Amino acid sequence: MQSVKNPILSIKITDSEFLKFKDLIYKTTGIELKSNKHNLIESRLMKRLRDRNIDNYSDYFQLILKDEKELQVMINQVTTNETSFFRENKHFDYLVRKILPDIKERLKIWSAASSIGVEAYTIAMVVDEALSPRHMPFEILASDINIDVLQQAKEAIYDIRFAKNIPMNYLKNYCLKGVGDMENKFAINDKLKQRLSFAQINLTKPISPDAGMFDIIFLRNVLIYFDIETKKDVVKYVLQHLKVGGYFFIGHSETLFNISDEVVQVMPTVYKKV
Repeated sequence: MQSVKNPILSIKITDSEFLKFKDLIYKTTGIELKSNKHNLIESRLMKRLRDRNIDNYSDYFQLILKDEKELQVMINQVTTNETSFFRENKHFDYLVRKILPDIKERLKIWSAASSIGVEAYTIAMVVDEALSPRHMPFEILASDINIDVLQQAKEAIYDIRFAKNIPMNYLKNYCLKGVGDMENKFAINDKLKQRLSFAQINLTKPISPDAGMFDIIFLRNVLIYFDIETKKDVVKYVLQHLKVGGYFFIGHSETLFNISDEVVQVMPTVYKKV
């Protein structure tokens, strides 16, 4: 018997439909999709078409214009990116060698695009190991525009493949290996989780003063998705929450050249607010 192919699986997004999504994603998130990202939109939104029993992208586009919850779902789908623990490890070396020894009071850190939380928990491991012997308190805010990845960050349960980049001493002190149904997963322990708070924040819009002021801000591998004007806005909004003398970390492929004069570079991709 010949199988019947689900017609929704073969639906392709047209150029005009792609441009509509591209413009809407830019307006809502500031992310500038390249013109060759048709396949990304198709693959990431296909499940939503199936779930909502919609057989073309134009009808789905009309739905998200009317339904704020579905708009958030769409944003969640297109803003999920791969990440890893201890990514760009030189930043954590600098943190331990140059910044943490001088901390004299409660330390506040913001992981401004935390995704599923691995950056924030990496920071927490490094800072806890360095400051605990001195009984110095610290807190970390983890934020993202994507509420799905924030929920995963709150749960702090990860596939075992994420453990490969975590040094053994940190695995032993801060991670719990799953058993039974959780055999292929591990969790961050409660002691570390208690150091974190979470917030949904759109970095392309002015940020509420309620977010607070921070000694250190990580904004890594985010600016690459924005055009020059959006980069300037994002950095301006974020730096409003960095204390004078505070440190600002960006990704290894990013630069603040012609973006901001509020900070000075102390080493490649690490800046200090003046």
